[in-house]
Amino acid sequence: MLLRLIVLLIFMSPVVAATLWFSDNAGTVQVEWLGWYVDTNIPVLLGILLAVFMLFSGLTRLSALVADLPAKLGKSRQARGREKGMLALLAALDAAESGDVGDGRRLGAEAARLLDSPELAARLDRLIPRPAAPPAATLRPEPAKGRLFAKKPPAPPVVEREPPPPVKAAPPPAPVAVVETPGAPADPSAEDAAAFAAKLRDGEWAAAQACIDATLSAGRLSPALAARWRAVVLQGQACLDSQDDPARSLRLAREALAADPGFLPAALHVLRQEVSEGRRSEAEAVLAAVWRSAPARILLETCAPLWHEDDAESRLKRLEALAEWAPHDPEGHLAAGEAAVAAAKWGVARRHLMAALKIAPDALGCRLMAEIEDKEPGGAERAEIWRRREREAAAAPTWVCEACGATSGSWAPYCSACGAGAAIQWTRPAHKPENPPTPASVPPSAEAPPAPAEPRVSRIQAESKIEKL
Repeated sequence: MLLRLIVLLIFMSPVVAATLWFSDNAGTVQVEWLGWYVDTNIPVLLGILLAVFMLFSGLTRLSALVADLPAKLGKSRQARGREKGMLALLAALDAAESGDVGDGRRLGAEAARLLDSPELAARLDRLIPRPAAPPAATLRPEPAKGRLFAKKPPAPPVVEREPPPPVKAAPPPAPVAVVETPGAPADPSAEDAAAFAAKLRDGEWAAAQACIDATLSAGRLSPALAARWRAVVLQGQACLDSQDDPARSLRLAREALAADPGFLPAALHVLRQEVSEGRRSEAEAVLAAVWRSAPARILLETCAPLWHEDDAESRLKRLEALAEWAPHDPEGHLAAGEAAVAAAKWGVARRHLMAALKIAPDALGCRLMAEIEDKEPGGAERAEIWRRREREAAAAPTWVCEACGATSGSWAPYCSACGAGAAIQWTRPAHKPENPPTPASVPPSAEAPPAPAEPRVSRIQAESKIEKL
């Protein structure tokens, strides 16, 4: 800006000098053209010439803007198309994750069309499975087929459908089959879950995949849960091969993540490999893809070595962007609030921490709020309140078995305490331990609380006695 001002002054100084000289030596100018006579002085003539020059310059710039207007409109239209394509792509991934394969494929095709990317269409076609063929029970109602085919040929279909009056007279089975088949049950039966868990405990991965296919084709398993079980099988293999064959282990983890984009153990496996090899852009791409569906602080802890050279402002901006991707989850707000405290941005830290604590009470958020109140004048009482809330807050998230509530230090395909398969999730335990063991001193298997075991066994025995009665 200063350089432009200096250049302007240099170019304006001769004009000012000439203006002062002509004001002292005005002179006269006479113009005669086609019977017109003009008498004026030199300064007025120069002013007229300057006005004409500025008029032509303005007309030139206006014509250039008009000429560039179609290109700018086309670029804005392309930008809007890309934005709509990205929204459609995210909606397709969310629909596929929730088990709505039909909407996922439709939205994926729309996203590929808006983004003008045939490669994206092919990739989505591979990632999102085709809708399963309707079960035979939905194709059984003979009266409906008879009505459809009776419109095309005249007599033969009617003759064909005429003989089964008894089938028409027994309508109860057909409606029941049609009502039950549209959606698979939310939870598999105890027999199916026990058979799958047994395959996992024995390390029979191919048999576990066959068990998933059989249960899914029988209509006793939802597509979303089938995708999660497939991811568990693939990640279990990846954990076994992590020492002997790292390349195959990484490939299996990627396949597990492709089967279930929100599967946290597979995402952590891929992230650790990318971080260990220093591939920052690939690791950040995996983090961005997983964070929208499964935000967890353990993902940020895994990626922390990539950002150790960044300053506090850069880390804060990155974590605020993650918090915007999942605004209704406390993990992103907690991470952004911690980064804001490190950067001494007290207002930003308070905003993110209060947003996180409104969603779910957390010990880390309470401790950071106490630090912020200590910085404020007269905030000692408020800081003590936050420290009391920290002591009363729930335990930090860890690997918890959904079946028995046992905790462990790492993920496994089945629970070592109760043997349930695909039951270990990253979540907060139901009860906060009074003296939580440190990971270095206690093995992961020792973190399972033994107290609920007897009530759970007695409850199962009571239920079995009730069933016998």
